[in-house]
Amino acid sequence: MKISKNELDSYFQNGFLVQPGLFSPEETQKLVDCLDDFAATPQPGHVLEKDNITYRAFHGCHLYDDTYDALIRKPELLEPARQILKDEVYIHQLKVNLKQAFSGELWPWHQDYIYWRNEDKVPTNAIVSVMIFLDDITEFNGPLYFIPGSQTAGCIDSNKANDSPEGWEGNVSASLTYQVSEQQISSLVAKGGLFSATGKKGTAVWFDGNLVHASPPNISPFQRRIAILTYNAVSNAPLDAHIARRPDFLNGRDREPLTQLATAESL
Repeated sequence: MKISKNELDSYFQNGFLVQPGLFSPEETQKLVDCLDDFAATPQPGHVLEKDNITYRAFHGCHLYDDTYDALIRKPELLEPARQILKDEVYIHQLKVNLKQAFSGELWPWHQDYIYWRNEDKVPTNAIVSVMIFLDDITEFNGPLYFIPGSQTAGCIDSNKANDSPEGWEGNVSASLTYQVSEQQISSLVAKGGLFSATGKKGTAVWFDGNLVHASPPNISPFQRRIAILTYNAVSNAPLDAHIARRPDFLNGRDREPLTQLATAESL
């Protein structure tokens, strides 16, 4: 279940690592099968697009669904997270991002760690996300774009976007609270180029909290659904005891080390 030294070296150099076929079609389908139930049962962490009709994301699925609670404990995910962070881990955040066919909106250029630092008081970038493709993702249905090596720039401070909604909603909308400027993007791309995260359903992509990324709108007739699990080192828990904290589905309160799913168990 562990990733190799070469894979680790590639992750730290580029800021991301792609694992094609980490999950079988059957395992991936079980994750997909939950989504209709999520859509039919609104939860506080469910977010709509600007049209107030189309779902943009389901946050905190592991808090109310057994399939996603099992997912966070899978050895295929837990062991690499521990390797990368060199510590025991817990789930800081989990979400399913939905880019519906024809109507899925963009995600502007940004880093993730700036939200966890500014909004949750996570002290360092000892935190990693893994994206699982729930659909085949191609150049046409809104894949994530990465700037390889951009994580080495550290956390890029930026002013809050003028059109961003107030509160935590601005952290998850198409008008994101913290965005990387066009000038900075041009400079970073000149150094590192661009990478489009595409592949078959069941692919996993690990990426650093400071890796600069974005995704375009989905104007294709194909859905683009991804689950993103963010593991934080237990030693890096937020310093948020005395602040107004974001909701549990964005800033996980259970910071005990995750125990691994038994090999006989499955999604």
